[in-house]
Amino acid sequence: MLSANPQDMRHPEYLLRNKSSPPRLHEIRVPTLILTGDADIADVHAHAGAIEAGIPNARRVVVAGTGHIMYLEKPTEVSRLVINFIEQNSN
Repeated sequence: MLSANPQDMRHPEYLLRNKSSPPRLHEIRVPTLILTGDADIADVHAHAGAIEAGIPNARRVVVAGTGHIMYLEKPTEVSRLVINFIEQNSN
């Protein structure tokens, strides 16, 4: 999509800042659910673990029998997890 529309990446008003995210994760103050599939690659699990460790009170769930696109592989289970998380964290 970007190859077909390279002009979409050339807006000077939308320049990406080169700030590293991991040192700033502790600034996130909202309930955070991190989902990974148990068949996902090791890098994804490592990144999810680092994100979980960096965000106060983050919750990580590994969905059994899925890979990276768990929402297509087990949509009912993923929906249930997300809805339960939202309900548990609503004010």
